[in-house]
Amino acid sequence: MRLSPSSLLKTETTKPRASNSMFNFREDVVDLSVKNAPKVARRLRLIGDPYMFWEFTDKVYVPNPTNDPALRGKTIKKEFPDAHIKKSFTRIGHEDQSQCPWKKMGYICTMQFAQNCLEKQDDGTWKVKVLKKGKAIFHKIAEEIALRYADETNEDGDGRHFGTRNAPCIKIIAEATGKQPPLSVDYKILFESKPTYIDDDMIEQLRKAGDPSTEKLVRERTRYEKDRKSDPLMPEWEDFFAYGHAIEQIYKFTPVASDESDTVSIPSKPVVEEEEITPIMTNLKPFAAEEDEDEDEGYVVKPPKKAVTKKPVVIEDDEDEDDDENSLAWMGNR
Repeated sequence: MRLSPSSLLKTETTKPRASNSMFNFREDVVDLSVKNAPKVARRLRLIGDPYMFWEFTDKVYVPNPTNDPALRGKTIKKEFPDAHIKKSFTRIGHEDQSQCPWKKMGYICTMQFAQNCLEKQDDGTWKVKVLKKGKAIFHKIAEEIALRYADETNEDGDGRHFGTRNAPCIKIIAEATGKQPPLSVDYKILFESKPTYIDDDMIEQLRKAGDPSTEKLVRERTRYEKDRKSDPLMPEWEDFFAYGHAIEQIYKFTPVASDESDTVSIPSKPVVEEEEITPIMTNLKPFAAEEDEDEDEGYVVKPPKKAVTKKPVVIEDDEDEDDDENSLAWMGNR
């Protein structure tokens, strides 16, 4: 689902027309991996708002019937039941987790976000990409948007939202720390002060990556304008918000695959019971993370203050275990 900054800030993780065949995960996803370099930096011009989805890994929590504190957060690898058909290390969950087979089987999931953007290349050109990461990075972007709207001295209009036509770029710096996960990578987010205008050539690039049908465009616009009536952080709609890679198709629900000789059994109830999603726009404080491999575990968002921070935001995050091309190889097996 597409989320505005307001909606994104109200999410908290529970433990629970472009052709997809043309999408190359290695080339079309913003590369923030530090596997081949100790430090990488990407300058991005965001487009519209991000989509949220649940990503499951082939791991489950260690059984802990006695609630032993030493076992809390411990995980073990458990092969997906359709691993012989799809080689990916991840599966995309159902939007309604009560209907998600992966959750019912007890697999671990994290809340992930993906957003179309334009990435500045070394030669000065722009390339359409998808920024795909966990909530730590996307919440910080949403927090900054909320701060800019809350600042009564900021008269920048829709430029306060980073996904609009005349808004600033953001710069994400990933740096290896040499520590063990989940502290192996530091992420810094810098927000530029001057806007970068999205011109017609840039919009044409977005359209080449994915130009929705007229019916879909009208549907997206109608839904957006309805939500905007009650959401102060949603700027005026522009059609290019719907251009770019078809994220809702790329990261769509992965049903359990089966062949003629195999029958996959799915429990009627979740193996691991977890809390529901709850609003967090209250005076919450950061808490210590359990020992877990989820990259964003233990992160909560504080309410925005009426001031715009000029300092870079530092986030401790874990490096992705698998690159997007390998972890989403199942896309080619559909």
